[in-house]
Amino acid sequence: MRILIAGLGDLGTEVARLAAGEGYEVFGLRRSGGAAPMGVTLLRGDVTDPGTLTLPPALDLTVYCVAADARDEGAYQRAYPGGLDHVLAALSRESPGARVLFVSSTGVYGDAGGGWVDEDTAPAPEGFTGRAMLEAEAVLEGGAFRGTSLRLGGIYGPGRTFLLDAIRSGRPFPAETMGHWTNRIHRDDAARAILHLATAPSPPPLLNVVDPGPAPRREVLEWLAKQLDRALVTAAAAPTRSPRADRRVSSRRLASTGFEFHFPSFKDGYRALLGGPPPGREG
Repeated sequence: MRILIAGLGDLGTEVARLAAGEGYEVFGLRRSGGAAPMGVTLLRGDVTDPGTLTLPPALDLTVYCVAADARDEGAYQRAYPGGLDHVLAALSRESPGARVLFVSSTGVYGDAGGGWVDEDTAPAPEGFTGRAMLEAEAVLEGGAFRGTSLRLGGIYGPGRTFLLDAIRSGRPFPAETMGHWTNRIHRDDAARAILHLATAPSPPPLLNVVDPGPAPRREVLEWLAKQLDRALVTAAAAPTRSPRADRRVSSRRLASTGFEFHFPSFKDGYRALLGGPPPGREG
């Protein structure tokens, strides 16, 4: 199988590494230089500039997992609906039979008051990031390719230690969100799930990729603070801050494809990051 990974950031690089390790012919597209994983052919191109996109012929699969170069609405529009549209156009010339996996976000869902949402829940994004992801999903759905949009929760793992760093530094967390449910996925499980679906015979067109153990924010932070032997600091948010959406995201559809998590809860994943005992034992 010939696979293109569009976007060799942290997640894309791990997907490329796993795919090459399985013996697939893997190409990695990025706009800047740098090394690619062993066995991955590096391509230079910018998804926001279609003139730079020269893709290999006869690809079987493309994984679109780019990152916006800034956290503003214009950057998200260029990277997601715009960039995906450019890549699909390039694929149509060289690999019209390819399948496409688009790495989207659970940010397309709105607030559910702590209730469950799944792939059948009507999306209602509350910010420009979720709106851009939803527009990109529509680009894929309306195109000529067999595609699946993967709605990932908050990614954590090696190099993604925001919560640990915040607790270590004594940075305060907004008190009003302490009771909200959180949904996450370990980076390694996210990459494994993407490769699992890349090789599945007929994955559904939409899948949530989150671990099966959503947890209240306070529970997560208090557990992490205890592991770090630090105090958890909370404070009232600034008046202009928008409240975070409160929802529990179901991953039952992903589990129905046969995928098995290495890190089914935040304790399993963060314990590994902290060098604690393996899953199944309390530290």
